Amino acid sequence: MASAGAPAAAVPTLAPPLEQLRHLARELRLLLPGVRVGEARETSKEFNRETFWSRLNEAAVKVSGEATTLTEVFSRLPLPSPQETQRFCEQVHAAIQAIIAIYYSLPKDQAPRTMTLFPATMSGLRASRCLGYQETTKLQPF
Repeated sequence: MASAGAPAAAVPTLAPPLEQLRHLARELRLLLPGVRVGEARETSKEFNRETFWSRLNEAAVKVSGEATTLTEVFSRLPLPSPQETQRFCEQVHAAIQAIIAIYYSLPKDQAPRTMTLFPATMSGLRASRCLGYQETTKLQPF
């Protein structure tokens, strides 16, 4: 038990689950313009197209899995706790950032052909759309 004279440790208060989801949706939307106009990097290393596509595919599968998990846990009541929501949101955000990092590893001389294919590969950005859907349904039980 804490002594009467010692101040209590401040416990950070987490936002309610739906507010955290709205915040995640805003953060994800802010990432999109950078991906649309971003440039690939210049490199002197040998580019391995097979490795790039393999890494990009793995990242897309991860993003899709995180988006699916997020959709599943918020498609029914009770909603996850604020702590669980924070963990889910962090995982989705990290997965999206990872796939963007892989995209930026594409050398400039390879970019013209591949950049047009990248948005289709970003199927995991459906998370943002899923979040918008959940807001409009108000999480009604089925």
